[in-house]
Order: sequence, then C-alpha cells, then structure tokens
Amino acid sequence: MTLQQIRVIPPLPSTERGQFCSISSDKAGERLLYCSGSNVIWRQLAALAEGKGADKPDDSFCWNGHTKKTTCASMSPNGQWVVSGDVSGAIRVWGAKGEHIQKNEYKLWAGVVKDVGWSDDSGRIVAAGDGNEMRATALIWDTGSKTGEVGGHTKQVNSISFRPQRPFRIATAGEDMMVAFHQGPPFKFVRSHKNHSNFVNAVRYSPDGAWFVSVGSDSQVILYEGKEGELVKEFEKPEDISGSLWGVAWSPDSARFATCGGDKKVRIWDREAGAQVAEASVGSCALPDMQVGIAWPGADCITSVCLDGRILLWDGSLKLCGTVDGTQGPLACVACDKKTGALIYGGQEGVVAVAGQASSPAKARIGKGISHIITHSEAYAGEPEAWVVSLDDCVRRLSVPAADVLGAPVELKEFVTGAGWLDAAESKLVVATSKNSLICISDDKIEWSKPNAVPRRPTALATLPGSPGLLALAIEKTEGVVAGVANSEYDIQLFEIAEASAEGLREKAVLKKHAAEVTALRFSPSGEFLASSDAQKQILVWSLGGDTPELKISEWVLHTSRVTCLDWLPDSRKLLSGSLDQKVFVWNLDDPKTKVEIKQAHQGGVNSVAGCPDGSFASVGFDGFVLVHKIG
Repeated sequence: MTLQQIRVIPPLPSTERGQFCSISSDKAGERLLYCSGSNVIWRQLAALAEGKGADKPDDSFCWNGHTKKTTCASMSPNGQWVVSGDVSGAIRVWGAKGEHIQKNEYKLWAGVVKDVGWSDDSGRIVAAGDGNEMRATALIWDTGSKTGEVGGHTKQVNSISFRPQRPFRIATAGEDMMVAFHQGPPFKFVRSHKNHSNFVNAVRYSPDGAWFVSVGSDSQVILYEGKEGELVKEFEKPEDISGSLWGVAWSPDSARFATCGGDKKVRIWDREAGAQVAEASVGSCALPDMQVGIAWPGADCITSVCLDGRILLWDGSLKLCGTVDGTQGPLACVACDKKTGALIYGGQEGVVAVAGQASSPAKARIGKGISHIITHSEAYAGEPEAWVVSLDDCVRRLSVPAADVLGAPVELKEFVTGAGWLDAAESKLVVATSKNSLICISDDKIEWSKPNAVPRRPTALATLPGSPGLLALAIEKTEGVVAGVANSEYDIQLFEIAEASAEGLREKAVLKKHAAEVTALRFSPSGEFLASSDAQKQILVWSLGGDTPELKISEWVLHTSRVTCLDWLPDSRKLLSGSLDQKVFVWNLDDPKTKVEIKQAHQGGVNSVAGCPDGSFASVGFDGFVLVHKIG
C-alpha cells in the first residue's frame, strides 16, 4: 500500500481581540504568510483567488519549527529566507526553499516579538516587541550581530519597518504613543514624533522608500518623509471612522495605502491628497467582522483578516473578490458525510466547518468546543446533515454543505463521552454520558434516558444500526485490589439493539482484553468486526461472526502513545488509527503485518480520523490542519 496526499485545508490565521494580526506577502506578491498556533503558514494567492476549495497540497506550506505561539513572519526580498517571531521573544530564520532548514535562532528578550522585517538587500533583519531593556533591534541575518541600537521607546514596540532603499532607515511605533526614526547603519535614534494620542499599532515604509505612514488606536493616519523622518501631514479623519486602526499596507506604486480597523472597515487612502478615497464595510459589521490585519501583495489585490480568521480578497477599488473561510486553532473531530463526501470538522474554538469535495469551507459558530460529530451513511433517506455534540452539553443539527444550524439545540445537561445512531433509519442518536447514563435523542427532543445503564463511567461508544443492531460501550476499570494487585481490566460491554427504546438494549457480551482506558471504538461498515484502542497504544480487532465475539488481531501496537481515534475505510478491510505520537496508520485486515504509516501527520498529535466513500480518508489534530490522503 502507498499513500498520496490529495488535499490540505490549513487553519485560518490566529487572531485575538484587541491585537493586530501580522500578515505579509513575498515580494513577488504570490504567497500570503501568516501565523497559526505555533506554525507559520503560507498559501498561494492565486489558489485562494480561484476559490474552488480544492486546496492542493502544493498550494500551501506549513513550517512548525517554533515551540511557542508564533506572532509574525516575513519573507526576505530575495525569496530565500523567512524570519518568524513568537511569544517567548525568539526569532528563527529558516529556508523558504528546499528542505526549509532552520538557519539560526536568536533569543531577543523575554517578552513577545510583535513584528519582524528585512532590509531590501536581504542582509539585515529588524524585530520589535516587549523586552525589559531592549524593545527593538537590527541584526545581520546570518550571524546575529547587532548593527547599532534601535531605541527611543519606553513601552512595548508594536511595529517596525526597514526603508527599502539606501541610505537605510528604520521607523518604529509603540504603546508609548510615539513614532521613532533611526539612521544607520550602525543605527541610532534620531528623532521621535508624538502626534498620536493613543497606541501606535503599525508603521510601514512605502515601496519606493520616500515615505512612511503610521496608524493607531486613535484612528489617526500620519505621513512622514522617508529619508529624514520629518512629519509631512496628518490625514483628515472621515466622519464615520471610529475605533482602532490595526494595520496599514502600501500599494506597489507607493501612491496609496490601505488600512484595516476595529470599525469593521477596510479603507484606501491617497498619499498626495492626504485623504481617504475608498472604503468597504465587512459583512454585517458584527464583532467577528472586525478587521485586524492587512496586506497589499499586488496592484489589484488587497488581503485583509477578520477577527474570526476569515481571509478577504479585494481588488484595488475595494470590491470583494473572494472569502477564505474555515476554522482556527486545534481540531478535535472530523467526520465524512457518506452521501455527499463533504467533510465536517470542528474544535475547541466552537466552530464547525463543512468542506465539500469541490467547495471552500462554510462554517457555523456554536460557541462551545466541539466534542463529537456524527454523519449519515449512504443509505440515509433524508437531506444531508450532521449532528454535532458540543461542550455546552447540547446536540445540534447542521445542514450539509451550507453549515446552517437546523432547529433548536437539544440540551442534555450531562457531559457526552460517545455517540452513535441507534436505529437503521438514522433518525435517533444514542449518547453515553459521564454519569453512566444512556440518552436517546431525536431531532428536537430527548426520547428516553436510561440512568446507570452501566456500572462505571463510559469512555467510548460505537453503534451498528440494523435489525437487530449492536452497541459497544467501553467503561472504566473496577476499583479494588485482587490478590494484592490493583485491578487493570477495562471492559467493553456489547449490547444487542432489539428496538430503539431503553428496554430494547440487551447485554450480549463483555470483552476483556484491554489493560488501559479504552479510547475509541468502531464497528466495520460490513458489521463483521469491532475495533478498539486504548491509552497504552494497543489496538484490538474483534470478530463478530459467531454467537460470541472473538479476538482476531492483537499485535497492532506500533503507536508510541495514546491512540486517540479509529475509523474504517468503506471496504471494511482497512482500519485507520491516529495517536498523540503524531502518526496515522492504515492497517490491512487481510495482511495484518502490512501497514502504511504517516509520520508527523499533525504536530502535537492526531485527534480524529474519518474514512470517506471514495476510499480516501481525512485526519485532524492539534495543528488545526485537515489532511486528506488516498491509498494508491
């Protein structure tokens, strides 16, 4: 067996209310760079503009060399290197081509790195942030040697910009409401400007080096001469402007620049006229529409970032050309609608996204973390939908692929540890809860509840709808000591579903082979097998063909950490497994010694896998990526 990666859906930029989001492009205007978690991601702008949602593997790249949350990244003008900063005060320089090997790491200060940049000859790096004594610096990129002092500020420096022509200059902006100007190299502080009345959030040199502009939380836009750093003018404020201006980006011809703001608007300003010439409001001007990051990669291409991570693509007159939606942060679960092939996934941010096979993701905000997603089989007669269980102890139905929430949520008031379809029509959902209960839910209410259905807390659940159907429920071990040894048996209780009622569940068998908490259960689509996994890397496959289940496979122990998830491919002969060891395995039931391994599938660990009807499969993890592979 061989594997081919056929689709990658990257996470959206990490954002935070009250903070600007650093996005940038390469000098050619072909790639958009941003930070997500501890990763630095770039995506091809041409692919984003197409908006087809196919997300080919070559359309994006992720560098995961940081161990802390990343905050900013910039590619060198020659396209050879990238510098990125994180919350620990470290910057890393790594290759933009080839193996993307890290060249150097420089620990600048103890606080966050807020902004980084390059000189036009790709020989020097500048960085700004929050240190005790040093808050901004200029370095030789390959040695880390300082080229003078970049000072003048008494509080955190939010932004730094390097003049792209000689003689080199550096402009900085900070929370001391000051813009500072430096000459060099070696660089030294020359003058400061205190025309802002609140935090200065961004400063940027024009591409021709003749000007630089600053924007701040006072909604002010101020222009300066680029070579000597003299104040040129303050731009006239539009009547409707309010809140902070979080970012600024120049057009390639240096004649205009764009700003993004807390008033949910993107604005274009004319340098010569000293006034705004265009503006565009985003969405319904709700809180998620707040604009916190901006870049101007090409003459007719502006990109901005919303507070909820959406990437917006505008033309030069602020006509919205496209929206890139999705999720932010780690992902907890993924499922595939067997009829449409759409992927439904979500995580701790409380957002569920639906990605069709040839469409960009649509999303719904639930408001609480997503713990389980249950989709329908190809035999389901209704309209495509998914049932979503969230950490507010509610179950919601979601349309596919529109991602609209259907009806009112069903409140359970108990934490759900597992869920699956109870009846062959897939109209009733049975969930196991942390209070040892089983609860049956229809589309708008609780049908029945069975308290103390099992003697101990359930840890995983799987169902096989049918006539009769099967329900497998893993439970915690019995407390106590036998012959001086602590009990270490974690049982799986197997029930027959005679009918979709509390009285219709009849215990059929108890499976006793796991010596650690059972983390996942999955019936094969054919109903012949049950797969189970535990917290000590064990994967077992049980044969259900006879009156009594029999252990068929017990030697699949190649994971090195907790196995978090299982799923079957449609042929019922291949099993998927994911683990905290960051690996995904594809196991072959017909040849148990044959397997395919995806090393480092997801940084931080794999949380969920899902088989798809075309034989491909999806995986998600702590890195926020959705990866789709196909067996060759």
